[in-house]
Amino acid sequence: MIRHLLLWGSLAAALPGADLTTTIDRGLASLTRLQGADGSFHDQGIPVAATALAGMAYLAGGHTPNRGQYHLASQKCLTSVLGRQDPATGYLGAGDGGRMYAHGFATLYLAEVYGMTSDGAVRRALEAAVDCIHRSQNREGGWRYNPVPEDADISVTICQVMALRAANNAGIGGTASQDAIGRAVAYVRRCANGDGSFAYVAGGGFAGGGPEGVPRAAAGVMCLIGAGITDPGDATLGPALRFLATNAPLHLRQAPGQHYFWYGQYYTAQALFHHPDPAAWDAYWAAAAPIIASHQGAQGLWTAAESPGGPAYATAMALIILQIPNHYLPIFQR
Repeated sequence: MIRHLLLWGSLAAALPGADLTTTIDRGLASLTRLQGADGSFHDQGIPVAATALAGMAYLAGGHTPNRGQYHLASQKCLTSVLGRQDPATGYLGAGDGGRMYAHGFATLYLAEVYGMTSDGAVRRALEAAVDCIHRSQNREGGWRYNPVPEDADISVTICQVMALRAANNAGIGGTASQDAIGRAVAYVRRCANGDGSFAYVAGGGFAGGGPEGVPRAAAGVMCLIGAGITDPGDATLGPALRFLATNAPLHLRQAPGQHYFWYGQYYTAQALFHHPDPAAWDAYWAAAAPIIASHQGAQGLWTAAESPGGPAYATAMALIILQIPNHYLPIFQR
């Protein structure tokens, strides 16, 4: 543990609270300027995913569709996401380059909105979206790009697990979701390597250590923690936590666009926030907050070279991470 704290400590730099507040305020204002008249964020072909993540960024600051400085922007995000849902299937990823990624992010977003507002229309849309996730789980226990139960990978799977968990926390999904999460955990365990890293698909594929493996490891950790597995002695979770402790500081040093920086940090932040040892989050936050803030551009936006992904995606991801300590989002409440 001391060695791991030293790794984070080598990255840490002072960032006064007032400066971080200014960074977040500039980011929210700049994000709002990217919003289209219909409430969407058209970001390199991922309008549903980008809009849902932007909506999460507003919620993380306490800006719900009903209250807060950016309540109108938040309201427009919700209207846009709801308008994208297929009324027959509940699918939220049609026409979005993110496909089931988009559906997972959008379902998570609706679950967070419902958890904060108890809106009846949101509940109905959320129920349909959750049913779509149930139908799309394959025999291995995972999900992939399309809403059909065929193949699976760990990256798409974590998006669905987090959506199911958030919906379940809000009273949606019941036993069906709990069973689906249980099957997903079994799939994630089959993706695990002995060193704490994870393969992209069960049985191998895109396995690797170092910073390149951090996004998958963080996703694996959150799948397990999201299912209520928090014992560091767990045969999969324990090595994964140690892998993150060693390699997450290396990933944080990368330039945005390398090794899926924003996606990786999004799940790393969540994994360490819910880490069984609170010191893991404290060390991460001391290092990550100033580094992520430093990537903000002159216009108040963050950029991404990830594909797909653009300024709305990167800015939303950065703002979600920087606002985790607010504890507004139900999914970020311990």
